[in-house]
Amino acid sequence: MLLEEYDFSTGVRGKYYQKYQNNNLPQLQSIQFLTDQQNQRTGVFIDLQPHQTLWETVINKYPELENIQFLTDSQGQKIAVILNFRQHLTLWQDIYDRLIADLMDE
Repeated sequence: MLLEEYDFSTGVRGKYYQKYQNNNLPQLQSIQFLTDQQNQRTGVFIDLQPHQTLWETVINKYPELENIQFLTDSQGQKIAVILNFRQHLTLWQDIYDRLIADLMDE
């Protein structure tokens, strides 16, 4: 039973169907995955230059996070972030969901 406040009248059925067929998603720009010896993804390297706004939006939701590693330039400015999936999987999932949503809206 759906509550009255759930309004799906403006929803579009199958909006992303063609783009998601066969997991045919575009390459994530400025994102590199880190892998172990078994080629399992263990983390992600995110270039902050194209993703600075996204990073600032998402990180504010996770004030309790610790051990986030940054790559900095010679002036000390953060230019990239490295997330370990064991410690930061929920954060990465949030970032990934937003990246995919942005790609699907293009």
